[in-house]
Amino acid sequence: MNLHRSLLIAALVALPAAAQTPAKTTEQQARSYVASALMTGAAPAVMSDKVTVSPGLRQRLRLAPDADGAAVYKAVMELTAGKQVQVRRAAGDEIAKSEAPAPVSAQPIFAVEAGDATLLVQYDLTRDNISFVGMPGAVATATPVVAPTPPTMVQAPKPAEPAKPAQIVEPQVPRLAPKPAATPVAAVRAPQPVMEATRPPLKKSGPCDIKPVMTDQDLVNCGATPR
Repeated sequence: MNLHRSLLIAALVALPAAAQTPAKTTEQQARSYVASALMTGAAPAVMSDKVTVSPGLRQRLRLAPDADGAAVYKAVMELTAGKQVQVRRAAGDEIAKSEAPAPVSAQPIFAVEAGDATLLVQYDLTRDNISFVGMPGAVATATPVVAPTPPTMVQAPKPAEPAKPAQIVEPQVPRLAPKPAATPVAAVRAPQPVMEATRPPLKKSGPCDIKPVMTDQDLVNCGATPR
């Protein structure tokens, strides 16, 4: 009887202490809180006043360095409001490539997908709020848009010039120097026959004398007719 009485007293003493200890939020509940808060925009208390925002997301949301939890919540809602929000446990490579702190058992890291935006949030199960929000991957700074390099203009090869026909040099026949014009020579007249003076025929003038060389007269004297 004393044993039962002692157990009853111990139970009654333990009840107030149990009532004062808040129930710890589970991961499943945390996922539901995050999805509802980022979809409706009606639960700014889900964001811790000391929430840490990654530099990449802070730059994208244009948050001031001293922005509090309410300001961060309002900025994040611009990415998620009115969209279907899905919350899942973040993959190891997503955490490794992000700027999120190391996950601990009391603060799991979730991936929040809202349309084409993906966020990483670390939820403090003890304080029941988001302690970190960032973006997966190496996105610390915005990547500048670089205009594509115009393609290099390749000049078409110039058409080959037609080969010039080889010049054939024909052998030159040596030209003779022109002959000087002949100097006109006065026509040479043929000698005109000398007309002998007509003389009277010879007559016998003496006796016939035979001589070695006889003249016409001698021939006439001897009876001959001279030519």
